[in-house]
Amino acid sequence: MDSGKLAVFTSSGDTSSQRKPKAARLINDALPPADLECDLVIVYDTESGSVPEEKKTTEVIEDSFKLLLAELVNAGFCFKVRVNKPGSVFIFVKASDAVVSFASYRSQIKDWLFGIRTSAPVIPASQDKLDDDFSTSERLRLVHDRLTNSQKDHGLGITPGQSDWVFVKSIFALHDPQFNVAWIERWSTKWALDDDELDIIKNTFGEKIALYFAFLQYYFSRLLFPTVMGLGAFFFLPSYSPIFAIISSLWCSVFIESWKRREVELAVKWGVRGCSGLDTHRATFKGESEREDPVTGALVQYYPPWKRVVKQFTAIPTALAAGLILIGVQAVVFVIEIFLSEIYDGPLKQYLVFLPTALLATLVPTFTAFYNIIATRMTDWENHVTERTYDTAMTQKMFVLNFLTSYMGLFLSSYVYLPFGHLIAPNMDFISATMQRFIGEKASAKNFTINTHRLRQQYIYFTATAQLINFFVETLLPYIQRRAFKEAKKLQEKVTGAYEQVFKDNEIEAPFLARVRAEADFPDYVVGDDYREMVVQFGYLSLFATVWPLAPLFSFINNWFELRGDAVKICLDTKRPIPGKAETIGPWLNNLIFLTWLGSLTTSSLVSMYRFSATEPDCSYLVSTRPWVLLAAVLLSEHAYFVARYLIRLIYDALDSTVVQKHQRQKYLNRQQTLKRSLPDEEPIEALEHEEIVVTEAKRDEWRAAIAEAVATLQTSLVKNEADKKEE
Repeated sequence: MDSGKLAVFTSSGDTSSQRKPKAARLINDALPPADLECDLVIVYDTESGSVPEEKKTTEVIEDSFKLLLAELVNAGFCFKVRVNKPGSVFIFVKASDAVVSFASYRSQIKDWLFGIRTSAPVIPASQDKLDDDFSTSERLRLVHDRLTNSQKDHGLGITPGQSDWVFVKSIFALHDPQFNVAWIERWSTKWALDDDELDIIKNTFGEKIALYFAFLQYYFSRLLFPTVMGLGAFFFLPSYSPIFAIISSLWCSVFIESWKRREVELAVKWGVRGCSGLDTHRATFKGESEREDPVTGALVQYYPPWKRVVKQFTAIPTALAAGLILIGVQAVVFVIEIFLSEIYDGPLKQYLVFLPTALLATLVPTFTAFYNIIATRMTDWENHVTERTYDTAMTQKMFVLNFLTSYMGLFLSSYVYLPFGHLIAPNMDFISATMQRFIGEKASAKNFTINTHRLRQQYIYFTATAQLINFFVETLLPYIQRRAFKEAKKLQEKVTGAYEQVFKDNEIEAPFLARVRAEADFPDYVVGDDYREMVVQFGYLSLFATVWPLAPLFSFINNWFELRGDAVKICLDTKRPIPGKAETIGPWLNNLIFLTWLGSLTTSSLVSMYRFSATEPDCSYLVSTRPWVLLAAVLLSEHAYFVARYLIRLIYDALDSTVVQKHQRQKYLNRQQTLKRSLPDEEPIEALEHEEIVVTEAKRDEWRAAIAEAVATLQTSLVKNEADKKEE
């Protein structure tokens, strides 16, 4: 490692651990040797559990490996192969600047034809060297697309675990330790993210990840208003104040409409406005026949749309059944909790009160994991043509489950326990009889008194305590587990006196290969999981903010740490995200709109039911509020929501955006230029041609030798794997 590189990690060039910044101590900063510098790493694993045993023969494994390397060679990629573990190797893939330049030019043409670019691309003056402003994210995106996209989208169609690529376990990008260290150190001293910081994220991780951080930063900053209003309502307004309820509902609508404007501005600034229309075809899509495309006239794979619609409709009863089961489980646990905490007063009560929590902590995650498997298989079964429609279908399926798991307890307390608890409790004698059978004590519900603070206590837990726990589990726990596992492994080696090293790496390459093996075991970063977390939090504020006005304050504090925690998670706990284009947060925006609409109903009903009775001992709230008054309040609130949203949209549409204006002017000037070029006296517009890369026979001989060397490396790994199996 040269001194120039070391200077990044230390304040004054000193490489001692005492002088390293805190972030550098957390990150493995082993940089790659010159011959292992790469764009992407392909993990070729012959021991994958998803591969049928009949395919795990030496002949099939080597033929599949040679096919993979031949595809890389024919596409103009360079590669190096190193051993990962018995039966598995790393393929370090690097694209030449000529390959990336051609892919970039083709991508620019496509963007221009679909109206994403406002000007026609210019043929690069030289293919051998990229422009200095060519971003890392753009390079990784182009290389990954070239490897994984279907042939229809000018890719090799290398899909891990599918078809000819069953032994390809994953394709991932390596982290940049220098950037990660600087990123974490810089964010630890910043209060908020500016547009320059978002541009850095965009140039490193792509627009999709940058858009998530832009959304989280925007949401965090806009939470300041309801936080201040909530503090005022908490100290100066009565419980379930209609004033705070109206302010909260209006804020939700304003936030959504203002974010839609922010999305457009970022998309225009980053040059991805309209990229949602560029659908990437799924490599796993299977057509039933070939038909002529009515638009292009080309032969394309065809799958009858009505079949996909029928399959999607089958997801509705599946989701309903899953929802009913989940509601039933939560309702039963809810009843058990009420009985144990507020009715039962026998032996072991101090331990039994934890039974409902244990049941929920066990049953809900298990059911969620099972539903995830079903939802994934059903979405795969629907056979979507593009990645966008697939992601939308999967997101909506998961949103239904997340909605039920996140809010059902609050709905039960709001609309069942508090208004009808005094009617239900006397009929719980069957639980008393069951408890008497197992414990010998009979509990009576005659003296049952409704806990008037239950709804608020639940809401405080979800918006304060649960967010703290989730931050710990999401950000800190994986790091602690990884360190604990590492220390346990060292202790085991010390006790047994054996140091397990499968292969002796080259001394220069060893630190880097150790980092690659560690990153290969990291889970993929799924930005949808972080969106889901923020959408669920937004739902708590839009649906139940009137219950406890301090909820926005805790969300505000949580999101400051969430911004930095997600950055740390990307750097330390997950694989480096593959860059992707995005101009919007996609289906999550529709989920936010739905929660805002539903919040207009829940907020008005909660205020009507509990505003006059929150402090009274009699909790028959629905009895004290006439049904027609409640219905009128809900209907009035819903209509007011639609009117307010329409007016807010009109206001934002009337406001001019400087960024959008510049974009529209550029489009106008380009249209004028194209019109002038189309006149007979002018030269015709520049031909958009670009020749493919020519590969000489000498270069092919060099690549054949590289393939032979790579196959030998794989054979060494296989021999070691077989030897280990015989020893076992």
